[in-house]
Amino acid sequence: MKLGNLYGVGIGPGDPRYLTLRAAEVLRSVDVIFTVISAHATDSVSRSVVESLSPRGEIRQLVFSMSRRTAERQAQVEANAAAILDELRAGRNCAFATLGDAMTYSTFGYVLPLLRARLPELAVEIVPGITSFVTIAARAGTVLVENGQELRVIPSFRPEMAEEITFPPGSTTVLLKTYRSRKALLDRLAREEQVDILYGEHLAMPDEVILRDAAAIEQRPEAYLSLIMVKKQ
Repeated sequence: MKLGNLYGVGIGPGDPRYLTLRAAEVLRSVDVIFTVISAHATDSVSRSVVESLSPRGEIRQLVFSMSRRTAERQAQVEANAAAILDELRAGRNCAFATLGDAMTYSTFGYVLPLLRARLPELAVEIVPGITSFVTIAARAGTVLVENGQELRVIPSFRPEMAEEITFPPGSTTVLLKTYRSRKALLDRLAREEQVDILYGEHLAMPDEVILRDAAAIEQRPEAYLSLIMVKKQ
């Protein structure tokens, strides 16, 4: 039997209106769509975006562990890759729908090497998506970078990382995955001169929050879908 095709689809920040035309086309046409949810979440943003398209294919939800134990996370990735492999080997075209861009800090990036290793002949198409950091710049009406400025994107999920991050003059630094490290990052930024801070959570969604005041940011409860953008003069 002929293998199914695999599509890695970036679906943007969470508002279906931010889907690209190609992303919507693929998601409406495939046989199976895999969406993502964390082990302790009750709702999947990626699933809600996919459901808004009323696709003809089956929607399957994959749980990805957020455990700090590497072995546990890897076991979950292996199990999810196996579930996708079963569908591909049955000849079904499959899409993996992931928030943001499929190749930028994405869960799709974990399963793709496993799938390619087991099915070297697998046909894969990657559909790029709108990232959180271009979304926050657009929603806030703030230039991300221009002229000779430097753009830096740093996953800063551990509080102890705050002291290691530098903010070069003339740069924009995007701090991703800050829901556990936000207080440490704000304490670090309070000692930094000539910086403008922009905080966003649930961007382009009904409960979107965008703040520039550090005190107001610190009062917010932790939010997984959040980031901080720092512009250094």
